[in-house]
Amino acid sequence: MTVTKNRFLKSKSSWVQSFSCHELNVLIVCRGPIRKEAMDVFEELGASYGILLSEKDSVMYPMTLAPELRQIEDDNRVHRVADYMGVSAEERSERIDQIIGIAKAHGYTHIFAGYGFMAEDGEFVRRIEEAGLGFMGPASTVHYQAGAKDTAKVIAREAGVTVTPGIDNISALTLLRKTGGTVEALKKLAASKNLTVDESKGSDPAEYAEALLHTGYENGVGLISLDELQKEAGIQADSMFSENPGYRIRLKYIGGGGGKGQRIISKSEQAAGAVMEVLSESKAVGDSQNRNFLMELNVENTRHNEIQLIGNGQWAISLGGRDCSLQMHEQKLVELSITDELFDLEIQAAKAAGKASIAEQLHKDRLTLQKMESQAESFAEAVGLNSASTFECIVSGNDFYFMEMNTRIQVEHRVTEMVYSLQFTNPDNEQDSFIVESLVEAMALVAAHARRLPKPGRIVRNVAGGEVRLNAMNDALQPHAGGTIQTWSPPVKGEIRDDQGIGMCNPDTGVFIHYYLAGAYDSNIALVVAQGQDRRQNLERLLDILRRMEIRGDELKTNREFHMGILNFCLGLHPMLKPDTRFVVPYLAAVGSLTRELEGLDLQAAFGMLSEQAGRQFGADGLTVLQGKQTLLLRILEAATQNPHVLAGWLVRNRNHSFTLESERIVWHRNPLKVLADLYNIFHLEARESASPVHQIWSHDQEMMNEGLAFYKDLEGLLGLDCEGAWQESLAGDRPSPVFGQLVAQLQADTNPWADQMSDELFAECQAAHHGWQLGSELIALIIKAGYQSGVLDFSMNDRLEPQVPTKFLDAEFQEAALKFLAPPPVASADTIVAVSGGMFYSKETPAAPPYVSVGKHFNVGDPLYIIEVMKMFNKHYAEFAGVITEILVDGADGLVVKKGQPLYRVKPDEEIIIESESEKTARRRQRTTDLMNSILV
Repeated sequence: MTVTKNRFLKSKSSWVQSFSCHELNVLIVCRGPIRKEAMDVFEELGASYGILLSEKDSVMYPMTLAPELRQIEDDNRVHRVADYMGVSAEERSERIDQIIGIAKAHGYTHIFAGYGFMAEDGEFVRRIEEAGLGFMGPASTVHYQAGAKDTAKVIAREAGVTVTPGIDNISALTLLRKTGGTVEALKKLAASKNLTVDESKGSDPAEYAEALLHTGYENGVGLISLDELQKEAGIQADSMFSENPGYRIRLKYIGGGGGKGQRIISKSEQAAGAVMEVLSESKAVGDSQNRNFLMELNVENTRHNEIQLIGNGQWAISLGGRDCSLQMHEQKLVELSITDELFDLEIQAAKAAGKASIAEQLHKDRLTLQKMESQAESFAEAVGLNSASTFECIVSGNDFYFMEMNTRIQVEHRVTEMVYSLQFTNPDNEQDSFIVESLVEAMALVAAHARRLPKPGRIVRNVAGGEVRLNAMNDALQPHAGGTIQTWSPPVKGEIRDDQGIGMCNPDTGVFIHYYLAGAYDSNIALVVAQGQDRRQNLERLLDILRRMEIRGDELKTNREFHMGILNFCLGLHPMLKPDTRFVVPYLAAVGSLTRELEGLDLQAAFGMLSEQAGRQFGADGLTVLQGKQTLLLRILEAATQNPHVLAGWLVRNRNHSFTLESERIVWHRNPLKVLADLYNIFHLEARESASPVHQIWSHDQEMMNEGLAFYKDLEGLLGLDCEGAWQESLAGDRPSPVFGQLVAQLQADTNPWADQMSDELFAECQAAHHGWQLGSELIALIIKAGYQSGVLDFSMNDRLEPQVPTKFLDAEFQEAALKFLAPPPVASADTIVAVSGGMFYSKETPAAPPYVSVGKHFNVGDPLYIIEVMKMFNKHYAEFAGVITEILVDGADGLVVKKGQPLYRVKPDEEIIIESESEKTARRRQRTTDLMNSILV
């Protein structure tokens, strides 16, 4: 961002000047990318700011000092706290007092909470307001109405908003069952606890129970136990399952966010455990805390769409939507804009391409978006929205249901900023206006000027916008803490990278500063954002940004390759593809299946087989030609086999365009030399002046490839052909170009088919050259054949733009096995159980619960053994075989940070575990390679 201090005061318009925010002095109490973004925005506005800094962001781990500090020259604007929020309700209350104290002592006018920690905490906002400070976000009244999921659903129904079927008052139902269900019994309980309830609540038992519960919360008095809540959840689950056969039930804490505080159950017996996990993850297990949660029908095969809103308490405006369906464990991975303008453009494109059914579906999706935006604005007006918030929906087919309102700015808000800006116009002079392109800036304007702000118009900036979340994750998308970023290439043209300041180099030396991903808070490293003039261009730009990004370090794992694969996958099926929220797991299973196939390949052995074939078919000259291509072929194919995510996406995008499988043979529709060059490009090994030899094609290999491409260019020029141009044109359709295949068929003819263009001697030379340049394409066909064998190329799309998943990838057992190929468990001996990942080790469900295992205890397959907390996600790990615990190696170590592969338990398995030796592995891989190569060399 180009920083222009106080752009409002620099305006020539007195009306625009009146909206200056230079008097704001904001305490930023969040962390991550939004903190750095807010700092930049406030500087541009000429506003002052300070930040909180936790121990985990400063002194607890090496090389984790908050990188934003490099931007702050005045240390008095950095306020150190133990943690941003605290673990317990008591610590949270103390932290609120501390924040308010810091704000008052240092003259801050407002507090900005971004999208983390207490950003949606109504009590936090209320206490800020009561202290005479401003909160840069929705007012406490909005939080209490719209932020609490149970209250929000009641208001939504009254406003005519479509809501998900289910129960939103489980706590009240628990209290009613406990007391007998009458108002008189509830009043008796209130009297016994010295609680006074507003008598205007009437005679309805459910309403009175809600009022009594909230009075208890306010006075620190608990009225129902966790055990009672768990039992009631089981009773209600029984009823919901019997009334709605075939559905699962989602439990969702009323104050949860970011996918946390949610669990899905498929039978009522799971309710008690799910309640504990939901409340524990939400830090809401205290007796006097509001522990209410929703129990909703889990509408299967849904997409996650959300509408961006901004208001000032008098007006509210929607800013289009975002499709956030590509997610895992309720954590969003890719977010793409959905707007009226985008649908209009894509509908016209589908019609022009003769795809009437797709155009019809896009029209239906457009109508759904329009309804969501209308209902979102109605809901926002009903709650008096006075800042930025998001109206979240699940979409099933052409129906949608309101889930919740996130009363804060979203992680993915920049997606909206890519497509719309806000134009505020002087009501007395329509020529006098200013434009706001930042939602954080819009929040600051509302906080500073509130109802003076006229209702803005939304201005189209770009047709499409998208964001991918670059996270510290392994290939199975499991959080991976402990890596160190040692180098990171700067953003390329068109890339917006919100990286928390990690990319800021040492101001004195210009050297990148190493950053340790401790995983103390979450797995996010950066948000990568780009725009486009249609969805395809948007996806291609994001893909190219990730392709050119070079991020390296020690023990560093990110999901960059996953994003490259999934973006290419979507481009291969359709840019407007509509995966549902469950799609990522079967997709990962497919990539895991591909990984298994690739692991079985021995490229050196395959090259040896091909060399023998070349010697037999073409003699010594043929063998010499092939050996000259050894590094050209093997370097890129080794890179491809070691990166199944990128390869999977590339295969899907090139299927039916560059190649097809016909009678178990790979048929080329694009020159394999062009395919080879494309592989070098997608794996970022193309020739570049700034790259070291290990990170680019070697010069002699580049010269050889250029020579081969020049031969075909000259030949096609002589014949009046353009194979590559025809291939490019075919990408807009569903069928491959026949031009290259026709050229190959003619080059294989017994007699010269081009007697008018060349002599027989020249034709014979062209034939020989063609055979020489195509020699080695069999190895490219090998990895393509592995793709077909894996099933990754069996995905398709229906006319509703929904991906059709091969059945085997939906099987839970297959998924579990396939994901282990993406993230292989650490090597261990047959008598040892080791930590599957690094993180914080726990031996039991809760501090009061007994350990999962003890010395001498027998465990069965599927029994829980331990929990690893990684980046605020609690991952329970289960036994993969049966046996007896003989020794506990981490006894009494709950809360201890362990490393991946660290021994936890010694065990005696019930059955002998056989571990494959290296020689057995080599023999297996060579046999598999031989089988595949034989099918190619027939």
